[in-house]
Amino acid sequence: MEIKPLIDYPRDAVDRLLNTIHLFRDIRASSEWQYTVLLKRSRLVSLQPGEQLLRAGEVDQWLYFLLRGELQVHVDTAGEMTEMAAERLLAVIRPGELFGDLSMLLSEPRSANVLASRHSRDTQVLGLDCTLFSDLDDLSLLQLPAKLIFYRNMVHSLRWKLEVYRSKYPGHQLADSHRKIKLYTGPKRCREELLALSEQARGLARILLDWNAEFGSGELVDGESDMQDFLESMLS
Repeated sequence: MEIKPLIDYPRDAVDRLLNTIHLFRDIRASSEWQYTVLLKRSRLVSLQPGEQLLRAGEVDQWLYFLLRGELQVHVDTAGEMTEMAAERLLAVIRPGELFGDLSMLLSEPRSANVLASRHSRDTQVLGLDCTLFSDLDDLSLLQLPAKLIFYRNMVHSLRWKLEVYRSKYPGHQLADSHRKIKLYTGPKRCREELLALSEQARGLARILLDWNAEFGSGELVDGESDMQDFLESMLS
């Protein structure tokens, strides 16, 4: 595994790379200096085939975006990666998808192992240190508009993941649970919206954990290629 701070790369190359990620693109459009703050808290991770990125039981505040290659999410009931556990595939992560959000939002240990697919020769992941966003009242580094953008992105991403589960298992008791968490309709661009979005994101994250626990014994929830189109429609 090779880890390199994003700020060490040429700025023009970084800008082109991050223009494909809604969170970075939206914050840059809002404020160039806030965008620079994110760059200083981000890193690029390169993985070899089969190499592990995240381990079940770890606790941190990092959020990840897959840029290139393919990742596999494995449930590890034995507490360590074994040949049997490696066959318990929960999800496939493809370019354009974000992950690590549940642990970050709920401040709980990671519930699964994430590894580069063995047939993926060039896997690159962008990591963002989300301690920047955890304290809603601390606006010393990131101001309110940037934090609003972050939590809007989290809510939309979680709803998409839950809709994938719902489409696969429409008769399941959890199928409509996330739809009971209503969209925020109050005043925009204010602290009230930030608090509501944060609460909404955590509620959706808990429901997604329930889904993952239900199907963590080997059911495959495949990432959909149209995630970016979904987020475009939700964020427009």
